[in-house]
Amino acid sequence: MNAELIGWDIGGAHLKAAASAGGRIFAVGQKPCPLWQGLHHLHAAVEEILKEMSPVPGCRHTVTMTGELVDRFANREEGVFSLIRAMEAHCASGSLLIFAGRAGFLEPGAIDSRHIPDIASANWLATGFYAASRIPDALLIDIGSTTTDVLLLQAGEVQMRGYTDFERMRYDELIYSGIVRTPLMALAKCAPFEGEWVGLMAEHFATTADVYRLCGELPEHADQMPAADGGEKSVPASARRIARLLGRDVESAEPGAWQRTARFFRERQLGCIAMACERQLSRGLLSRQAPFIGAGVGRFLVQELAARLQHPYLDFTDLFPMHASGDGFQIADCAPAAAVAVLAQRSDSEGGTRR
Repeated sequence: MNAELIGWDIGGAHLKAAASAGGRIFAVGQKPCPLWQGLHHLHAAVEEILKEMSPVPGCRHTVTMTGELVDRFANREEGVFSLIRAMEAHCASGSLLIFAGRAGFLEPGAIDSRHIPDIASANWLATGFYAASRIPDALLIDIGSTTTDVLLLQAGEVQMRGYTDFERMRYDELIYSGIVRTPLMALAKCAPFEGEWVGLMAEHFATTADVYRLCGELPEHADQMPAADGGEKSVPASARRIARLLGRDVESAEPGAWQRTARFFRERQLGCIAMACERQLSRGLLSRQAPFIGAGVGRFLVQELAARLQHPYLDFTDLFPMHASGDGFQIADCAPAAAVAVLAQRSDSEGGTRR
């Protein structure tokens, strides 16, 4: 099948895409894209995805982004315009639209500095808009490799208190914690080990990918970035990295000790996300019957949170007829890309904002 429309989500570490034909998503994919190392990574990732999704002549493209915030750019405005120009190089003239959140979809030529606050890091809102159109009342939790979004949906609307990253972190609607790239030193200052509390080294020795690999939960297809030490991605290697964080060698304790340590970090991260969910639920806008919608490669944690907080669970993938892609990725893994593709189609059919 050939793509008639592709939705793109340009992150700082990954590029995600969703291909649509006949009004239905038929494929999703993700490629590593460390933007802080240069825009050439984005160009290469786009080319790889285009080869896989085989766009038809005149294929349309819709883009949302968070990659504008990487430290390669002096500010978000520079980042937004740089990413738009990069995508224009791969899209036919007139085929590209940019998701501007509250302002709808904009053609690149219509964008100026006034639109930057609406475009920058608005991918979560695309996911929220789509989910709210299908499930009017829910708590949507998207746990990715780097961040977690917690969105309250009520009466078919995204009831956000913040919009910018600063505002959303203030209200616990954005949590900089994910299941692959988060350094473990960001989750705790010390960890229990051999009956004592042991201080952790403030070094990038291990990440949450190591935790979930030791816990047997990591979707390996989603771990596309190098390990903290650039080493192999195996259970023994993950144990070695976690041991180093405690100032130990992996051989100094039996394997079960490192697995217990991994479970400690897992609980710390889950507790942080649970507190954000509790904060949203405390607003009193959702009934006990309202589901938790899980998105992102870490949505297995959303299933657990739903059970703990006594709410039904619904997978974001189930909001679409297409369930899986050949490389192991599902729609829920690339939620903003899929959402922005569908929203653009709706905008066209409904005569929505397009300038």
